[in-house]
Amino acid sequence: MKKREMFIKKSLISSLILVLFFSCATTNETTKKSADSNASQEETVPQLSEEELFIQEMNKYTLEFTNVPAKIKKGKAFASDFEVTVKDENGNPAADFDVCFTYPAMKDGSKLVSTSIVVKTNENGIASFNPGIISFAVKSKIQAFPDITGKLESTYDVLPVPVTTADFLVESDVSSKGAIMFVFEFTEGGKPSKNSYEILSALRKKGGSMISNGPISDDTSYITASKQKIYKDNYEYVEDQFGYLIGGTVKFANPVETNEDGTYTAHLIAEIYGIDMKTGEVIYEETNEYTSTGTNWSKAVESCKEKLTAIVVDSIMYGL
Repeated sequence: MKKREMFIKKSLISSLILVLFFSCATTNETTKKSADSNASQEETVPQLSEEELFIQEMNKYTLEFTNVPAKIKKGKAFASDFEVTVKDENGNPAADFDVCFTYPAMKDGSKLVSTSIVVKTNENGIASFNPGIISFAVKSKIQAFPDITGKLESTYDVLPVPVTTADFLVESDVSSKGAIMFVFEFTEGGKPSKNSYEILSALRKKGGSMISNGPISDDTSYITASKQKIYKDNYEYVEDQFGYLIGGTVKFANPVETNEDGTYTAHLIAEIYGIDMKTGEVIYEETNEYTSTGTNWSKAVESCKEKLTAIVVDSIMYGL
């Protein structure tokens, strides 16, 4: 009996040892697999680049123009600063934050050239900037965003950081300096007819009492002449008594179309330029067009001329 009990005890001990052995082996294997799995997961987690970390950090902030000065006349400075307020993710003012302002800085002939300046925010999170006296007319935007100098290596169609914009408006001094005009309207058949009374009249309504047709305005032979030829021949008569020469054409893009519903559609194109009478430099060139529909030929053309004239005059007032 005792031998049998001893045999059973030995058998139980052996079984227990085997169970513990396989249990430990299984646990070790499971632990190893789990560790390998975690290591694998850690290896596959993408690491953000410095550029991505910068973008992520900058998007915690908000930028907003909190003061935008009113429009000014060419040759003047804005009466107050452009101000941008920067706040962190908790809505608190961000002090010593670098804000980049991008704005129109000059004109190269008739082409607008922009530049940038970086300004730090004060203790209230406000960055202030005033570009000083503006010597050209412009209707554009000023932008403000976090300083990205040396931070972005990739090329972006849209900046991946917060950007805020405001109007940057400088009106021409043509109303006070005056201008002579050589803007010819063409018939639907493509022949020059007369100087554009609509544009002349609309400019005068803007306060330009010293705006009139030029001394050679009725000579259609100048239609094909160069800008400099037109400028020089006008200058012989008026010299620089007027500030500017406004030239160009207003033409039908194509014959007026008759629509299936019986209405008519007119499409006009205005190609206008401006020359500084003192320097002879072309400082403004713009092409605008408009399409209008009316119940008859006359209404379609008149509506189109009226709308196009408004666009052209606005362009001159902020471009010359």
